[in-house]
Amino acid sequence: MTQQQSAKVSRIKQWSPIWVVPIAAVLIGMWMLYNHYQQQGALLTLLTGDAEGIIAGKTQIKSRSVDVGQVVSVELSEDLKQVIIKARMKPAVTPLLNADSQFWVVKPQIGRGGITGLNTLLSGVYIELQPGESTEQQLQHQLLDTPPVAPADAPGIRVSLTTANSGGLAVGDPVLYRGYEVGTVEHSEFELASRRTRYQLYIREPFDVLVTENVRFWLSSGFSFDLSAEGLQVDVGSATTLLSGGVSFDLMQGWPPGAAVRDGTEFQLFPNQQSIQDGLYSEFVEYLLFFDESVRGLKAGAPVEYRGVRVGTVASVPFFFSIDKPFEVSLQQGIPVLIRIEAGRLYENLSLAQLKQELDKAVARGMHAALKTGNLLTGALYIDLDVNLDAALPEPTELQLQRLALSQSAGYPMLPTTRSGLSNIEQKVLMALDKINNLPVEQLLTQSEQTMQSADQMLQSANTMLAQLDKLLSDPKMQQLPAQLQSSLQQLQQMLAGLSPGSAAYDKLSGNLQTLDQVLRELQPVLQTLNQQSNALVFEAKAPADPQPSRARQ
Repeated sequence: MTQQQSAKVSRIKQWSPIWVVPIAAVLIGMWMLYNHYQQQGALLTLLTGDAEGIIAGKTQIKSRSVDVGQVVSVELSEDLKQVIIKARMKPAVTPLLNADSQFWVVKPQIGRGGITGLNTLLSGVYIELQPGESTEQQLQHQLLDTPPVAPADAPGIRVSLTTANSGGLAVGDPVLYRGYEVGTVEHSEFELASRRTRYQLYIREPFDVLVTENVRFWLSSGFSFDLSAEGLQVDVGSATTLLSGGVSFDLMQGWPPGAAVRDGTEFQLFPNQQSIQDGLYSEFVEYLLFFDESVRGLKAGAPVEYRGVRVGTVASVPFFFSIDKPFEVSLQQGIPVLIRIEAGRLYENLSLAQLKQELDKAVARGMHAALKTGNLLTGALYIDLDVNLDAALPEPTELQLQRLALSQSAGYPMLPTTRSGLSNIEQKVLMALDKINNLPVEQLLTQSEQTMQSADQMLQSANTMLAQLDKLLSDPKMQQLPAQLQSSLQQLQQMLAGLSPGSAAYDKLSGNLQTLDQVLRELQPVLQTLNQQSNALVFEAKAPADPQPSRARQ
C-alpha cells in the first residue's frame, strides 16, 4: 500500500484588492450623508393656533422676498391645543434665527394701510421672517397673528403709554405731532394686575428727537366738541384721524423740552388736550360751600371764576365723603360742594401759604360764592366769586354757624354763599322751555302736512275743473249757443205776443172758455141725476115726490 501524506495548509497574508470597492462606497456614502446634513441648515420650530394655508413641502419661508427655508411638517402638539410647524432653513440664514426674530403668515388682508398680500392669491401664502438684533440664537418662535407695524431694527424710538380707559386706540393708528404723522401704534395690551391698557408706539427717525421727558400724549379722535359752562369747544383733527383716530403729542405752552428719553420710556395717555391743561394745576386750596338752591347743572370740573377770571375748579358735587348724615345735612344746611382755588391760575411763584393768606383776607372782607348760569342751552352752571366792599358785613346767622362747624368737622374751610338773583328767573325760563318742549309739535306738524296735502289735492281738482271749463268754452258749438238762445227767446216772445189780450187768438180762446163754462152748467143737473140713479140714461127716471110739511115738535 502507498502511504498517504497530509497536506499542509498555510494562510495567505497578502491583502486582496477586491476590498477597495466596498470601502470606497462606504466612504463616499458617509461623505454624501455629511454633506447633506451640512447643507440642510437649522430645523426651525414655529408654534401657532391655526395653520390655515400652510402646506408641508410647499409653503416657503421668505425674508425680504428671498426664499430662506421651507416647511417640512405641520402637526398638532401632544396636548392638541396648538399647531407645531417645522421648517428646514438654509445654512446661510442661521444667523438670522435669533431671539428677536419675528415670523408671520403673509396672506391677502384689508387693513388701515390698504390691501396687502395680493401676490399670494396665485402663489399661495408664505411665512415672512423679520430678523432681530439679538446675538442669541433661538430655533423656536411663536407665529404672530398679525404682521408687525415696523421692523425691530427700524431707526427710531419706541415708547409705552398707559391709560385706565381702553378702546381709544388700535394697532396701526397714526402718531401725530402737530397734525403731522410721525409714527404708528405697534402693540396694545390690557394688564390684568393694574387694570390698565398699555400701548407701544413707534416713532420713526428723524422725528424721534421730538420725544423728550416733558412731552405729553393725548387721544386725537379727529372730531370732538364740548358743550359746557365755558361754551362750545370744537376740535377738528386731520383727515387720517377723522377716519381712524390716533394719538398726538407735543410740549405744553411755555414748557422746556427737557432731556431726551430712551427706548421703553413710559408716558401717561390723556383723554384729550384739555385734561392735560387741567392736570398742570396740582397746587390748590380747597373750600367747602353750602348751597340752599338747586345745583342741577353744576358738575365736577366746572370753572370757579372771580369776576370773569377763572381761578379754580369744582372738585366734587355733592361732597359727602367726610360728612355724617349727608341727607340730613342736605335738608338743613344745604348741598355741600367742594371747590379748589388753584395757585397756578393766578400768577407764577405763588406759594400755597401766600394763596391761603390772601383768600382768608378776601373772605374776611366779604368774599362769597354764587351759582351762575354759564350756558342757557344746556343749563350748565359755574361758581362765581365776588367781594362786596361797600356793604357792611352782616352778623353770622345760626345757619352759617352750623355750616361753619360742619365744614370744620370735615376738615375744610368754609366759603360763604349767596343766592343768585336770577335763579327764580332762570327757573321760570326753564319751566317755559319745558312747556314748549312738551308741546305736541310732531302732531301739529303731521296735521299741517295733512292739511297741506288736502289743499294741494283741492287745488289740483280746481285746476282740472278750470281746464275742462276752458275747453268747454272754447268749443265752437258752445260759442254758437248764445245766438241760438237769443233766437229762441225771440220766437217765444213772438208767440206770447200772439196770445196777449186784444189779439184774435186771445178773444177766441176766451169765447171757447165761456162756452165750455155754459156747457158745464147745463150738464150739472144731468150729473146730479146720474149720481142719484146710475141707470137714468136707460130707464126713465122717477120724478121726485113733492115735499110734505112735517109736524112741529112739542
